Amino acid sequence: MKIKTLSFLFFLAWVSMASAQKNEGIIQFEEKVNMHRSLPPDAADMKAMIPEFRTQKNELLFNATESLYRNVEEEEEDEEIGGGGVQIRMQRPETIYYRNFAAGRKTDFQEFFGKNYLVDDTLAKGNWKVAAETKEILGYTCLKATTSDTSRKREIVAWFTDALPLQTGPAQFGQLPGTILEIDINNGEIVISAKKVEFKKLKKDEIEAPKKGDKTTDAEFKKIVADRLRENGGRQMRIIRN
Repeated sequence: MKIKTLSFLFFLAWVSMASAQKNEGIIQFEEKVNMHRSLPPDAADMKAMIPEFRTQKNELLFNATESLYRNVEEEEEDEEIGGGGVQIRMQRPETIYYRNFAAGRKTDFQEFFGKNYLVDDTLAKGNWKVAAETKEILGYTCLKATTSDTSRKREIVAWFTDALPLQTGPAQFGQLPGTILEIDINNGEIVISAKKVEFKKLKKDEIEAPKKGDKTTDAEFKKIVADRLRENGGRQMRIIRN
């Protein structure tokens, strides 16, 4: 009888450990940006100077109550176009999106035009519309959800799965009843797709809110971005001439 009790307790511990492992891990994402479509109308001449698409890697770390989305370090390459020592360097700003779902807070680190900002605010509920349409991503059945960002003229489609119940996703996107595994902005202008889901025990304090940068709110940072891009003609690019 004692052996049976010990076996049952071991089984419960094993189930608890397996369940915990399913609530913790890393999702690898690939972000593909159509650079030509993101150019302002008066910059059509720049299409010959930059590649049409830019692909970069990101990762989402998560546990039962928090998530952290960040860049994956990659070697930057300059591309020389048309000779004459002209190089186009597409700068990738550092970004960190931290979410604490238990506290209902977000803390984002944003590098913008050479300055660091710390955007600390409450988590917005979002304005998603969930549809009946489904598709499979990495073996997970995902539901479709849509929303609009009128200030930036963006139509956003998300594919999320309730098999991963945390209300998170790539970049700033989340607040759906499950984890977002794909985002499509303006029908292919930006596509962020999950490439691998790995359940693993994370290191202590691997998920924590960023701390550096000038502290601001979500609304204040959006105004800073809008004002600066308006001054700069909508471009965030550095041209290097040797």
